[in-house]
Amino acid sequence: MRRLSAVGGAALLFLCACAGSAPSPSAPQPGSPSIVQMSNETHLTDARWAASDELRITIHAYGQEPRRLTSGDDFKPSWSKTGSMITFFHALRYGTEFADWKTKLCVIRSDGSGLRELTDGRYADFNPTWTRDGSNLIIFNRYAVRGSDSNDIFLIAPDGQVGDEVMVSNPDNRYEWAFSGLRDGRLFVDRVSWATSPPLARSFLLTPRVGTYEEISRPTTQLWHKLSVSPSETKVAYMLDNDANMSTYSDVVLYWADFDAATRVVGNPVAITDYDPSHVCEYPRWSADESLIIYDSNRSGVYQMYAYRLADRATARISPDPTVKTQFGNFEDLPK
Repeated sequence: MRRLSAVGGAALLFLCACAGSAPSPSAPQPGSPSIVQMSNETHLTDARWAASDELRITIHAYGQEPRRLTSGDDFKPSWSKTGSMITFFHALRYGTEFADWKTKLCVIRSDGSGLRELTDGRYADFNPTWTRDGSNLIIFNRYAVRGSDSNDIFLIAPDGQVGDEVMVSNPDNRYEWAFSGLRDGRLFVDRVSWATSPPLARSFLLTPRVGTYEEISRPTTQLWHKLSVSPSETKVAYMLDNDANMSTYSDVVLYWADFDAATRVVGNPVAITDYDPSHVCEYPRWSADESLIIYDSNRSGVYQMYAYRLADRATARISPDPTVKTQFGNFEDLPK
């Protein structure tokens, strides 16, 4: 290890909202979601998307049978901007805490060929994505090497070998987490101090090869996670934490907001989902034209993929089989 110095599947059936959920104190009332019932099935997109179906990386496309690429224990696919590659992590050991997990970072071509393991399974390597600056490197997070209040950010090439990963965060900052890359090479990262109550989160744009951090103005002091920058880099979507514990998801409300990379401001947040601890909504991701945000939820009793339409705040289930657990969706050629 080196340290760097200087929509798819089935037709879309719009669903009724669950009634009676209590709004979170943090959720702005003007942005509360509207889930609309449509009388007929509606086809919104032909775009392919990858997901984890019963923890097998699977490709979905409208009118086609799902194509499974892996055999199991595989999480959180992210599709490269070019080259039609998908990175994900493979779980070797599940722990009672995320710090106890052991995983391998992997990459595979979208046709199912060329599966490669890029890390050796000694660590909890989580939530990979891709750079957008043409370098086509994989960004990933290595959690809890120095305790459960630590996280480090790494880059590795998809044709790299075990040990080629390069640390690009500063371990002196203790806990830094990478969400997305930008076209100019900067990374959208969070730095969290777990010593305060509640924990203190700050966001930055990190320039990896220079090591500079430019702070981002946020619309909230609460923790957020699983943030995704839109393709135009003018919006973000994220999970807003409401219990100061990022290992619990039932308290989460999904949001999208405006983002200005030049002035480093996130603002005007709009709620995508209601606050309802009876189920989980997680992992929002953008479509190419930014008209849709897809996410997964177990509101039906089984994790399914849903699409939220920004124009009218309507939500649709897009999973082709309501009996198959489907999570972590990501559109083709769109790093999260």
